[in-house]
Amino acid sequence: MKYILVFVLAYFAPSFMKSGEVLAHISKILYLQGKVGERTLVVKMLCYDESPIRDMTYFFDDAKKDCFFKGRIMGNAWRFYSEPVTGTEAPESKEELLIAENKNGSYKGYWLDVAGKKINVNLNPITNVPTSKFNYFSQNNDLDLYDAYKISKVNLTKGKTEKTLKNVSIDWFKEKESGVSFFRLRSLNKKLKVDSLNIALENMHLSLLLNYFRSRTERKELKVSTEILYLTKDLISFKILSSSASKTQNSPKSQQLAVLSIKSGKQIDLESIVWFGKKTDKRPSANDVQETYEYRKYIFASKIFSILKTLYPEKMKNTACGLNKAETWAVPSYAMTKKGLLLGFFPSGSCNILDWAIIPYKSLTPYLEKKYSLSAMN
Repeated sequence: MKYILVFVLAYFAPSFMKSGEVLAHISKILYLQGKVGERTLVVKMLCYDESPIRDMTYFFDDAKKDCFFKGRIMGNAWRFYSEPVTGTEAPESKEELLIAENKNGSYKGYWLDVAGKKINVNLNPITNVPTSKFNYFSQNNDLDLYDAYKISKVNLTKGKTEKTLKNVSIDWFKEKESGVSFFRLRSLNKKLKVDSLNIALENMHLSLLLNYFRSRTERKELKVSTEILYLTKDLISFKILSSSASKTQNSPKSQQLAVLSIKSGKQIDLESIVWFGKKTDKRPSANDVQETYEYRKYIFASKIFSILKTLYPEKMKNTACGLNKAETWAVPSYAMTKKGLLLGFFPSGSCNILDWAIIPYKSLTPYLEKKYSLSAMN
């Protein structure tokens, strides 16, 4: 299921990419865990060659959102503390950690809380990640010990259930700390198998949670919501909306569109939904990037552009996002809605989320692939 993690994390990549210049100097990474009073502390410590400075990312098992410390050597010990967040004068937290390394690779010291109280700390190297039903996700996506430990502590609680198709229900699962909810399908029809789809959906849910907990120091809050747009016995389409606020400004909302096969849980490629080429032409393989792009650039984009200009003449005059150019529409994101095919792009700069670029199914009738029997819903 690696493609699911890539599918989601590639979209949110700017949220947790780090400087390649800093990473190039890392000599070793230490993964530690231990007790701070009654709480379990999990640590990822970056060591830079012979530098007297170290960076620490940490979380507590009852508060899995990443926190950050800067560490400096003090004799035989290390003092870790919060630095001021960009754009502010005060540190994120007044707590500190002072620890010294033992011969066996463990660390011993104390945690200094905001009230100045000292709490003894013993940290040991992580050798095994706690067993959980999500261990498969960590293994399939090559998570390091720190993130794998975090995922093992995730707890998803079943919430509301919605009735949709005959003999099909939608169950929503929520992670309490983040508030991020995501859905699974439940089928009472023996002929409609949803196991593969639900594995894919669970992977997406866990990926969203991982991104939420990997908060950057300057990011104050991340909100994620999911809306199901279209559901048939063959496919499900939905959108994921996210918005974040930093200490200094709000970032624009982001939108991710998806169309998944009910049977396989895999993304359905656009050419399997709508085809503007000759009926006798062979569709390019979803894995053939070159052939797909050639078709999109010279056939698909111009046709889509022409249809959208007819449907939305004023909106298609927008020059800021390049919507007034046919080539802009060669590689859009897409989803199926109750009204028609929704096209969009990853928002950037002055480009906002496109929620209006919907082509009604009746306008696409000659070009729709019959396999999915797409039509408007009430």
